[in-house]
Amino acid sequence: MSLPAPLKDPALWHPRYLGMWLGILVLWIIAWLPVGLRMRLGAWLGRQMMRRNAKRRRIVDINLGLAFPELDEAGRTRLARQSFERAGQALLDLGYLWLRSRKALARRWRVHGQEHLDAALASGRAPLVVTGHVVGLDMGAAYLSKACGGGAGPYNPTGKPFLDAWMAHGRTRFGARLMARQEGLRPLVKALKAGTLVYYIPDEDLGPEHAVFAPFFGVPKATVPMLGRLARLGDAVVLPYITRLDPQTGLYHIHIRPPLEDFPSEDVVADTMRMNAVLESMIREDPAQYMWSFKLFKTRPEGQPYLY
Repeated sequence: MSLPAPLKDPALWHPRYLGMWLGILVLWIIAWLPVGLRMRLGAWLGRQMMRRNAKRRRIVDINLGLAFPELDEAGRTRLARQSFERAGQALLDLGYLWLRSRKALARRWRVHGQEHLDAALASGRAPLVVTGHVVGLDMGAAYLSKACGGGAGPYNPTGKPFLDAWMAHGRTRFGARLMARQEGLRPLVKALKAGTLVYYIPDEDLGPEHAVFAPFFGVPKATVPMLGRLARLGDAVVLPYITRLDPQTGLYHIHIRPPLEDFPSEDVVADTMRMNAVLESMIREDPAQYMWSFKLFKTRPEGQPYLY
């Protein structure tokens, strides 16, 4: 196995990164632990994150109250705890993704709906895969990159060189290319026209600019209506997919859904509403897998109060 690129970058060996290198060492050790122990440690870490981060805990509670009004306080607390536990488990699995061999990673994947990806590739049109921010996101993307011999997708750097280097390594070790969000549509369209799989993750609230309001869990959500434009300009097959972590086995189940038919339409708002509905339906199947800690509804329609 070749060394990860961050290990070969002299700039990252500055003494100020010593604590971070110790963190990588801990992740490497955890990546070799038995799966049951690793899952228990991750669940414990998630509960600590929930207990100690009041700001994120409050955001999660607000989001769950909006998305699941039928749940009482005990139900929301239970779902929030499960969500934090999954996040902790996936966080500890970053060491597995970044540092274990390709063969070891392949043992952690179970793929459902591979025939839909195969059909898209056989058609000669590029797959445009769309998902939401679930805890297994990076594992699912790694599998798709490996299955397709690469891929391309937007990336928003954190501005922290050490973390960005490791995140980029994890997301590109199977040949994927990362593109800055500021570059816009053009490089993604170019990749699709070249037959390259493109990842699209549209559930962040990026503000009112260029957004339309489309329902998401029954709440108007500022959503960038880009999926239809990408599909049309790149002549792509849109495949919804979602990755779920099984906390009992430590396996990541990658569910690839059938392609969206008659998509895109001539109605941008209708396409955006359909996209959000598809994402919502996948998330509802196991809502504990979703990252509810984002301010999903921070941009409000005119006249409506701020929610956070």
